[in-house]
Amino acid sequence: MPNCIETTSLTKRFGSTVAVDGLSIEVQSGEIFGLLGPNGAGKSTTLYMLSGLMRPSAGSLTVLGKDIRKDFLDIAARIGVVPERPVFYDYLSARQNLMVSAQLAGRSLTLDRALDRAGLLHAASKKVRTFSSGMRQRLALAQALLLEPELLILDEPANGLDPEGSRWMLQLLRQLADEANVTIVFSSHMLHEVEALCDRVAIISQGRLMACERTDALLSYDQTRVEVLLDAPEAASRKLDDQPWTVSVSVRPGRMEVVLREPNTHQLIAFLVNAGYRVSGVIPQRRTLQDYFLKVLNS
Repeated sequence: MPNCIETTSLTKRFGSTVAVDGLSIEVQSGEIFGLLGPNGAGKSTTLYMLSGLMRPSAGSLTVLGKDIRKDFLDIAARIGVVPERPVFYDYLSARQNLMVSAQLAGRSLTLDRALDRAGLLHAASKKVRTFSSGMRQRLALAQALLLEPELLILDEPANGLDPEGSRWMLQLLRQLADEANVTIVFSSHMLHEVEALCDRVAIISQGRLMACERTDALLSYDQTRVEVLLDAPEAASRKLDDQPWTVSVSVRPGRMEVVLREPNTHQLIAFLVNAGYRVSGVIPQRRTLQDYFLKVLNS
């Protein structure tokens, strides 16, 4: 699958401050790519460079097969951007705001389709100054979808949305990627959003790439950390404490949490059964994106 975005040693400086430091990433066409990092890590600056809203200080950046510095006008017509804090003409209606965007693009567009996809068709004639923060975020998405983009870049897209609205947006983005082959790059502080949506995630800190992995690989099960459901956890824990293949055992009502030196649950089950305990379940601990995120930042 061809790459939609390629960066090599992408760097952005503001005076003596290096906001993005030698970032090299590839984003495949049609995938959803998440950008994670603590506050001030350089996420927004990276997204602004990817969208052409900010020029890099150094390095190369190819978007949709073209150098964004040389072919920005062509690329701009093929991407949609949702900034963290979208700005509109508050005295105009939602439809009128999109009409201005269409006129600036020099194209005749079906505005209601974008409004409908963003769940705002019912409020198309309302002045934007009456909109809640969640409705403004939906309007920003409608504006980004107006040109039927091949690439969608979003900075904290669920800002201001309630849980139902956040779920709706995640479903829409997944649909765009799966059915229309839209490439999506977004940043979010809500790790559960990234975990539920992204095909791959990159973690940056102090402007540098710390890790980049497939999400499904990160969310596998840890066979060295298991929860054991059995009849006599306290007595069983005392026996397990003496075994060289266990690291630690903690007891809760009706269960134990066991940390193994090696991912060998068969040995654990056989030991407990042979010792006369009734084991009703062994549940490996599921790795989370938060676990991985903290591990990378603290390593």
